Amino acid sequence: MCELTTLMTAGAAAASTALGVVQQLQRAQAQRADYSWAAAQQRSAAAVDEQRARQAELQGEADADAARHKAARQIGTAQARLAAQGTDLLGSPVDVLGDLAAAGAEDALSLRYRAMRAAWENRVRGAAHESEARWAEARQAEALAGRVDPTLGIARSLLA
Repeated sequence: MCELTTLMTAGAAAASTALGVVQQLQRAQAQRADYSWAAAQQRSAAAVDEQRARQAELQGEADADAARHKAARQIGTAQARLAAQGTDLLGSPVDVLGDLAAAGAEDALSLRYRAMRAAWENRVRGAAHESEARWAEARQAEALAGRVDPTLGIARSLLA
């Protein structure tokens, strides 16, 4: 009778150990899938950030061009008013036109700088996402290479 109880206890322990090993293998597989998913998400976020950076650059160029055109229109309007008054374009009228041109150039540069700054921020964010993706892929590779023991040493402890 004692042998039957011992045999049943040993069988239950072996089944429990086998079940534990299977569960650990399933957890390791799920962890690898999670790392793969995280890497894909980070790569996608990095691509979105790069697209936003390009859009910010294009928008900045368009805004700067619009500011230059606006300044040119203001200068043209000022020249037409001065000419309608019979003013020759020497002295203070030239200063007014120069101030208008400088203000337009400053607006264009300011808009371009803001766009470049937005593009830079998007690229920094994209680089961070890329780094996170590489980290997740490295963890996945470690798990696939077997450096992470999915059985947590259960099999080795049974053999020892």
